[in-house]
Amino acid sequence: MKSIIVFIVVILFSSNLWPQEFSINGSIPGTENSKVYLMQILGEKQAIVDTAIVTDNGSFEFIVEKGFPVGMYQIIGGTKQRIEIIFNNENIRFVSSGSENGDNVQVIESVENLIWFDYLYSKGLSQYKMDVIETVLANYPEGDEYFNISKEKYKQVRDDFIKRTNELSNNNPNTIASKFIKTDKPVFAPIELNESQKQEYLIEHHFDNVDFNDTILLHSNLLNSKIVSYFTLFQGAGMKKEVFEDKLMVAVDTVLQRALVNQDVYESVVGFLIKGFEAIGFERGLEHIAEQNQLDELCVNSERKAQLENKLELIKKLSIGKIAPDFSTKDIEGNQITLSEIKSETTILLFWASWCPHCTDIIPVLKEYYNAGTPETLQVVAISVDQNEKDYRNSLKEHGLDWLNIAELKGWDGAVVEQYGIAATPTIFILDKDKKILAKPTNENSLRKAMSELE
Repeated sequence: MKSIIVFIVVILFSSNLWPQEFSINGSIPGTENSKVYLMQILGEKQAIVDTAIVTDNGSFEFIVEKGFPVGMYQIIGGTKQRIEIIFNNENIRFVSSGSENGDNVQVIESVENLIWFDYLYSKGLSQYKMDVIETVLANYPEGDEYFNISKEKYKQVRDDFIKRTNELSNNNPNTIASKFIKTDKPVFAPIELNESQKQEYLIEHHFDNVDFNDTILLHSNLLNSKIVSYFTLFQGAGMKKEVFEDKLMVAVDTVLQRALVNQDVYESVVGFLIKGFEAIGFERGLEHIAEQNQLDELCVNSERKAQLENKLELIKKLSIGKIAPDFSTKDIEGNQITLSEIKSETTILLFWASWCPHCTDIIPVLKEYYNAGTPETLQVVAISVDQNEKDYRNSLKEHGLDWLNIAELKGWDGAVVEQYGIAATPTIFILDKDKKILAKPTNENSLRKAMSELE
């Protein structure tokens, strides 16, 4: 009997020490009787993991079980509230003012978030003060007494912020918040330097506090933000596009070399850069990453590694100057279409969808060139990622699209769509008579520029 009692006591004691679930409890004014969403942040990827209903008084609660992934999450409430929190196996309670920028958050329970929001508040206030003082220093006569006072005030604000940041990190070394703070905290150039020297200093020291070997950073958006802010340091006022791109290639190499210390981090950074460069149509950047690919130096043959290697090989195949991959399929009328057999001086491949607003913006421009030519001079092959045939055909009729129309009606899983690795619409390839890729315009201006160069 005694052993049974001891066993029960042990079980109860263990349950209290190791709770089986945690609560994330918040209050956001203005969200009453609506839904709020808990979104996990994994680098460039974000996914909703839970939904809660807000009560009449604006409060809500998420319950997560033991083993719930630690890291940074975002709570989305109403239409504009975005609150980033850190979950690390503890209950969280906070009250928000409901402001759009999420600055006014009072943490009631959670060590991680007390540290994190203390840092965010200090950073926001200090940065605001320093920006104001920098404006004064840039416009006030140097050497004047007030100039010197402002300069000393700038140093004081900067030093106080650095001191507070170091206290938060050093006094809480085992927290996720400490690691996030070290990664996120700004680098300050000595105020005595001129603008050119400041830029060089910031470029050299930008990643001083970033541990590329720490995979917890992948459970946030901080590493990606740090990389983006690093790239902006290379852009100067009035700099030509070609010069900036040359400098950006150097920056990309630096980032990739630093990330190579950890396979998970390297794969994440490569994926982030590919996605970002695709979004802005930065072909030189994509081709550079593909050429400088070091995935083969990584030891573990992960699924993501294989996916990235395939993606980078596809980028090489679809780079300007290469022959576009041939395909053979049927158009919507059942006629066989083979890319290599199209006899036209210029062929335009358009990947689009009836539901894509940017597609409907670019289609009239394409029609302008198509209607002005002949099948011998210009042909358009439009491959749709639609799934609904009725919507697709209605769109063809509405826009009067009588060029070569292909729709496998399998969405992003269509054979031609997958063959070209299409991830966004519209995607355009301009080909010459031999089907060599001449240009990949991303908007009306770049399309008109590419077409003008054919004349």
